[in-house]
Amino acid sequence: LADLARLEAVAHAEGLTHDAVDYLEMALVGVIDAALAAQNAMVAAESLGLSGCYIGGLRNQPEAVAELLGLPSRVFAVFGMTLGKEDPAQQASVKPRLPQPAVLHQERYRPVAEQQADVATYNEAMAAFYAQQQMKVRGTWAVHSGKRVATPEALTGRDRLKEALQALGFPLK
Repeated sequence: LADLARLEAVAHAEGLTHDAVDYLEMALVGVIDAALAAQNAMVAAESLGLSGCYIGGLRNQPEAVAELLGLPSRVFAVFGMTLGKEDPAQQASVKPRLPQPAVLHQERYRPVAEQQADVATYNEAMAAFYAQQQMKVRGTWAVHSGKRVATPEALTGRDRLKEALQALGFPLK
């Protein structure tokens, strides 16, 4: 959860103003805090032999999720997370990641044009992953990813995330 309600309440209890809570920077801090906490929880769970999966689909309907979870103003669910034991009957594997040169930049950003070989390598890795997982994905990873950003409708409700966050108490100045 990106939780600015607690921070606002702490400032208020100390007799301090909390005007900065209205700014985009603070919403980003809340999102980053939630992501770091979730990553630490996932690493801890994996060290105990558990598996997990993040659920970004919660952002498709943030107001409904907030209502369902009873979240106060200035709190929103960045994503969900499942944890549990893998079913040995259902073979699962870790999704491949882009090759390191595509995501690790040293001193300066590596131009996208120079990353095409990495994308081609990843297309091949993802094709193998899709086949192994029996996923019916049309086209390469690049085509699939391109379609995810092709139109606002492709965001499946997240195209109105700014308005939803504002309704949930995040002015995003």
